[in-house]
Amino acid sequence: MTVEELFSGDGEMAARMRAKDWSATTLGPVEGWPVSLRTIVRVLLHSRHPMFLWWGPELIQFYNDAYVPSFGRGKHPAALGLQGRVSWPEIWPIIGPQINDVMREGKASWNEDQLVPIFRNGRIEDVYWTYGYSPVFDDAGKIGGTLVVCTETTGRILSEQSLRRSEERLRRVVEASGAGTWELDLTTGQLEADARMAALFGLPEAAGFSLPRALERVHPEDRERMRATIDAALAGEQQGRYLVEHRVDVLPGAPPRWVEARGQVCFDGAGKATRFVATALDISERKWAEEEGRRARQELHSFLMQAPLGIAILSGPNHVYTFANPSFMSMLFGGRPVTDLLNKSVREALPELEGQGYHEILDGVYQTGKSFMGAKLRASIVQADGTEREMFVNFTYQAKRNPAGQIDGILAVIYEVTDQVNEQKEIELLAENLRAAIVSRDTFLGVASHELNTPLTTLKLQTQMSQRALARQGFTAFPPGRFEKLLDTTLLQVERLGRLVNDMLDVSRISTGKLTVMLAQTNLSALVSEVLERFAPQFDAAGCRLALDIEDGIALPLDAARIEQVLTNFIINALKYAPGKPVHAKLERRGRRARFSLRDEGIGIPPEHHERIFVRFERATSASEASGLGLGLYISKQIIQGHGGTIAVESAPDRGSTFSFELRPE
Repeated sequence: MTVEELFSGDGEMAARMRAKDWSATTLGPVEGWPVSLRTIVRVLLHSRHPMFLWWGPELIQFYNDAYVPSFGRGKHPAALGLQGRVSWPEIWPIIGPQINDVMREGKASWNEDQLVPIFRNGRIEDVYWTYGYSPVFDDAGKIGGTLVVCTETTGRILSEQSLRRSEERLRRVVEASGAGTWELDLTTGQLEADARMAALFGLPEAAGFSLPRALERVHPEDRERMRATIDAALAGEQQGRYLVEHRVDVLPGAPPRWVEARGQVCFDGAGKATRFVATALDISERKWAEEEGRRARQELHSFLMQAPLGIAILSGPNHVYTFANPSFMSMLFGGRPVTDLLNKSVREALPELEGQGYHEILDGVYQTGKSFMGAKLRASIVQADGTEREMFVNFTYQAKRNPAGQIDGILAVIYEVTDQVNEQKEIELLAENLRAAIVSRDTFLGVASHELNTPLTTLKLQTQMSQRALARQGFTAFPPGRFEKLLDTTLLQVERLGRLVNDMLDVSRISTGKLTVMLAQTNLSALVSEVLERFAPQFDAAGCRLALDIEDGIALPLDAARIEQVLTNFIINALKYAPGKPVHAKLERRGRRARFSLRDEGIGIPPEHHERIFVRFERATSASEASGLGLGLYISKQIIQGHGGTIAVESAPDRGSTFSFELRPE
């Protein structure tokens, strides 16, 4: 038989055997091989099952294409025609004795899933085999070789080992989790459950676990929902997956426990449910914690909603409102609904704050995480009706962090202190007024001392001079003319002193609310003419020409003495501040009202002093420029207002002054 005939075929090993120089081996040329060897080699080459042959005392190797993959990289193709011991040194201690048993005693062997580590792919690998060693006889009927029929099972063994490891890990995980498991064979109706499953449902042992008994322990409010979930899984919904949380009544009177049940329904090729595997885990602690968390959140929310402080939560770098309590809305956005704020940034919701510094403060807190506390800061806020309201607030911006410690928002707490600020301003104003009053009092006391002392000094001086004249000359020193002049001068100083004292008494009456106005029907025209005529000598002495425009017959209810007091104050001011200048007096009707005015052409009064001159102790000029207590116009205003009338001044520097009052009958 030729080489081509012996090694016929298209396979790799047939080609390699044809190409090999067999004469270089101990077997010699192919033509001299025993018939039995040629026969077994032909069988081996034409088999699709992995086969390996050791032949002769040196165990020369043959193998087919089906065996080649088991070599991996490293031994093939050098193993063809090589001695067995040389080719397999790493496993010879294992397979050598087995081959010897076959070669010497013809004892066949069979091994299933045997671990035989071999060198391949550059390293020793754990390889599993199912193989049998069988004797092959030569032409003389003696054992000539060992035939190996084998299958590498490494892939299956490793998969089974991985599966077992996975199952073991799953078992440990299930045990560690405390979950119970059960499995229902839907074909036979047989159900298996573990002890943990039975304990979860308050059953004494796993043998007593069944779906009907388990459902009896499910809380009545959850029972139908659980049944519906199981039915849906068996019907193939959610690809047969089953997930439900429910309560279990384990002991009478005890609070129910919570269970999380998970399962998977398996289906056959026809889509029929065949098996139901499920687990159950006690989640009572988590559910109770969740319930406690809900209650705590509700209590916190209730507190925040009722808090008298304005509280808001801003999220993200743009400071978007995600919460604002009623106090916050009422304080800053009176009349606006909370929806005007939520999901809007501060810049969107409060554009009017631009330029007031609040946006920049928020940005700084978010970027640095440093809290900011502001006290009595001014803010201008647009209200629901579009009006702008100025307010003052105390507030705190506190950075809010997520569980990872990163800043994700800001907690804003605000408290309006507008009333307190206004009260503080009022207190400061009162304090300033008090200080001004003290200054005015001190000034008044100085002026009053001077003004009161002047007529007293004059009277004292006149008395002393008269006393000396009387001592030297007797009554001859007082001829009628001189005596009359002395009496006039004395009377003038007494009247002046009396006016000063009466002014101070009137101030006291005004301060205590005891200034009285006794109304009686009075001819105002006659009263004005009489008072002006009485002051004629003073006008002449001051060089003032008096021009009169008095309308007759004006009569109305008034206190003649008090109105005379006002007229006197007007006249004295004109004489004091416009000496040598004309004075114009006018009384006229204006409807039901009567108006009196006295105009001089004196130094005038700046407009900024018009209101001040009607305040007590205030004057348009300093005490050094003109005498007086600064009470006349103040008292005059109180008298005119006591009559229900008005008093006014029109004046400008160097353009004279016009003092007037208007009265009307009640």
